[in-house]
Amino acid sequence: MITDQQYLGSKAISQSKLKKILTHPSNFLDDNSESEFDEPKVNIAIGDGVDILLTQNEDAFFEKFHISTVERPTGQMGDYVWSLFVHRDNPDAEEIAYQEAGFKRDTLEKVKQRFEAEGAQYFHDLVEGENKTVITPQQFAQIQMAKETLLTHPFTSKYFKNTERYEVHYQYPIYFDYEGYECKGLLDMLIIDKEERAVYPVDIKTTNYKIDSWIANFWSLRYDFQAAFYTHGILFSDTLYKFNCDKIGTFRFIVVNQTNAKNPLVFEAGPDIIKFGHSGGKMISKEYDGFSQAIKRLAWHTENDLWEYRMEDYLNNGVRPINLPKL
Repeated sequence: MITDQQYLGSKAISQSKLKKILTHPSNFLDDNSESEFDEPKVNIAIGDGVDILLTQNEDAFFEKFHISTVERPTGQMGDYVWSLFVHRDNPDAEEIAYQEAGFKRDTLEKVKQRFEAEGAQYFHDLVEGENKTVITPQQFAQIQMAKETLLTHPFTSKYFKNTERYEVHYQYPIYFDYEGYECKGLLDMLIIDKEERAVYPVDIKTTNYKIDSWIANFWSLRYDFQAAFYTHGILFSDTLYKFNCDKIGTFRFIVVNQTNAKNPLVFEAGPDIIKFGHSGGKMISKEYDGFSQAIKRLAWHTENDLWEYRMEDYLNNGVRPINLPKL
């Protein structure tokens, strides 16, 4: 969860923004603002909560989150309560919520009766937590467990400790120029090794995946792209000079499961991963672009002001070849 206002206010390109152009150029133009009608995703809320407690403090956490007194109602009643909250200023809020929740068997009158018993308290919690992300007691417990595990587990606790040799910086912003584009990144952690004169970028990830299966998540979400973007960002910014360092250590991801936080792991993205995230390449017979190609795509679409199709479609006059699948 990014709260640095200077960083948020900068118009430089972040890796998450740039990555969108790989799926479709029109996605890059998306302002990424969530609709006020969308209920916050639980996994994202938990991840943000862990991130804030670890890299900032409890005050920042409670500025962002409100803890409900009860758990969210399950099923359609939960959807009804959320919709009722969103449309609460509309005189037809109950009817709208009833339709959006998709009730079939229960009449509106029946749902209203059930609401008093099953959903009213959670609705009041949503109102009380207006303009904040409302999390349930169970979700708050998951956030606290993940935080405590990472701070105490022998595999991960050392990354959060300032010592005579190691200096830990949280939510560290970097600004750099790449191929004429102003770019930015916000590192969860930047660890300075004063003896080796090296900086180590670290990112914290929470996941619903089993930790042993997290590598699949790494590739599906293109965290190689993120690691390469941040590593080059450190190289092209004033970071090394600022901390009197002359090299960048291996990029690390500290990963903890959201529902079973007992066994976190640290994953390292070595030079081959950084190279792939930067320059792309072939993996399992499929070509992937790195952030270098993403910048080139952005330059082409910006120069030509064409965003409805991918660059290749324009260059090939709207014809896509059909190739035999490669095993």
